Amino acid sequence: MKARVVITTVVSFLLLCAVVAAGLNAIFTVTSVKAEFSVASAEGQREASEIKAKLDEFVGKSTTFLDENEIADLIAAYPCMKAEKVEKHYPSTLEVAVSERKEAYAVLTERGYAVLSDDGTYLYNKDSLTNRSGGENVLLAGFPFGLTLGEKPTDGKFAAVLSVCSVFTDILHEMRANVVSVTYNHGAVFDTFLIQMREGVRIEIVSPEEKTEEKARAALLDERYGYLVRSDGERLCGCITVVGTEEEILVDYDFARN
Repeated sequence: MKARVVITTVVSFLLLCAVVAAGLNAIFTVTSVKAEFSVASAEGQREASEIKAKLDEFVGKSTTFLDENEIADLIAAYPCMKAEKVEKHYPSTLEVAVSERKEAYAVLTERGYAVLSDDGTYLYNKDSLTNRSGGENVLLAGFPFGLTLGEKPTDGKFAAVLSVCSVFTDILHEMRANVVSVTYNHGAVFDTFLIQMREGVRIEIVSPEEKTEEKARAALLDERYGYLVRSDGERLCGCITVVGTEEEILVDYDFARN
């Protein structure tokens, strides 16, 4: 008799748990996926549509047991897409914000061009310098830093490149429209960045890891020799050289230098 009472009690308890679980599942179920995308290319728009379709498949799943990491991994399968926000809002909403990483740089390797985003993240390899938003990526040459997929180079010289290009972007607005390549040259006395501009003129920044932003700004804005005060003819050839001392930044322009 006692055994029957115990069994009945256990079964009743299990049934109660099942009813509660079913009720909670009915309440805490994804019924709405709010996804925001910030993209800059047609390819990014296509990938955003694919991601949205996959996110919609989470409708009907339990909010309680939904793992945000699963959503993040889904987005990470698209190297140019970055999850800015993945949040569950109980009882029934999933909110996701995704932005497109913009291609900006390329490094020639044995497997083609390693493409880096504007923040330096190594995205993938491709066969050309073509940028998915149009135009070409800026070629980085001569740099000794290593590359790991999904990560940024930690080398100080690469940090200096990003700083130079950030200044160029602030001033020129679309750096890739003006800059073809940045080459690192290791010298016996001074290291240099040699920046090939699209019109033909070059910009040489001496000791680029020192006063990096100041030198980059002077290369463009110096009132006498800067890139932006050069005539159309002067931008076709020659070299603008920037050096820095503790006291000042010095800029010069040599029309005949190739």
